[in-house]
Amino acid sequence: MTLLRNLWPLSPSQWWRWRYPDLWRGRAFDPHNVQQVMSYAVMRLPVERRDVFLLNAVQALDYSFIARHMGLSADEVQALFARALVEVSRTVDLIERRRPASRSLPNPERSDVRR
Repeated sequence: MTLLRNLWPLSPSQWWRWRYPDLWRGRAFDPHNVQQVMSYAVMRLPVERRDVFLLNAVQALDYSFIARHMGLSADEVQALFARALVEVSRTVDLIERRRPASRSLPNPERSDVRR
């Protein structure tokens, strides 16, 4: 019988995904990369809110155009966008509070190295 080399399905640097499963479900991402964190927060939104958020924030379409496109009223679109902003903000805030400490590389400019 051969032994499995890696019983842990995540790399050791991804331990926080096991500790906070409700937040870290889905694909892996680097919690120190702002673009990946924002992408993760947006992709966690329910489909309708995500569509409204992306159409307004990325495509820069106004509420009335999105409302006609999705078959909603402009007030519903505005409410969905507001809820999406709140959820994205909460998710990003939680990631920033819960992410593991970054491993900083040694500073090559430091002069405390003995020769």
